[in-house]
Amino acid sequence: MKAFRKYEFIPSEWETLKKTIEVTVKTPEGETTTWKDCAVVELGFICLEWNEQECIKQSDKWAVDIMWYNEIPSAFTPFEVWPNPVGIHTFAGDDSLYLDGYCAKYPDSPYCTISYE
Repeated sequence: MKAFRKYEFIPSEWETLKKTIEVTVKTPEGETTTWKDCAVVELGFICLEWNEQECIKQSDKWAVDIMWYNEIPSAFTPFEVWPNPVGIHTFAGDDSLYLDGYCAKYPDSPYCTISYE
């Protein structure tokens, strides 16, 4: 079952957990590192506040989006964050996977309720 989750880590926490989902594979050109059972986009330190020209307040946590192709390792759960859908990044065409997790966590959110008025 696929799942799209967003995380924030202190950089040292990410470096430790990242090693649990990295694998080294041999290619004709040599060895390369890839991800095991997931796709990862490291967003870095997200800007929390802008003035007219530049970022004036940056997060001290490293933002990472992960598309899980199998069960989510429980070690990642404490680092989940839930920006109002869908934040600054999405995996193309998979917004609904993020929304599924978001609405399971926040079922009363306006993003999760359907109004027929």
